[in-house]
Amino acid sequence: MSSFDLSGRVAVVTGGNGGIGLGMAKGLSAAGATVVLAGRNAEKAATALSEMKATRNKAEFSAVDVTSEASCRALIDGAAERHGRLDILVNNAGTNIRKAPEAEIQTETLPENAPA
Repeated sequence: MSSFDLSGRVAVVTGGNGGIGLGMAKGLSAAGATVVLAGRNAEKAATALSEMKATRNKAEFSAVDVTSEASCRALIDGAAERHGRLDILVNNAGTNIRKAPEAEIQTETLPENAPA
């Protein structure tokens, strides 16, 4: 028996269809959790689900746009409704939206005596 038993728990991992998010989802699932992979790309999610189900992990995909509050609410409400609970939320997804060319982005420098 594992000392990190998540049997019966339900986890949502945003950005869970690749990279670090998928690694986290696999770890949670290996510990017994049912995992909802949340992301934008259904094709990547199909590959991720195939990998997870090959090792008998319990997982599903739910489309989400983390830049939309309504989409995020639908993700959480849907997962809780389908599974009767939500125990773990991993906010792994991120966005990188730039409104100006990189050369126009100003960075702020900290004073030399600023705490590290």
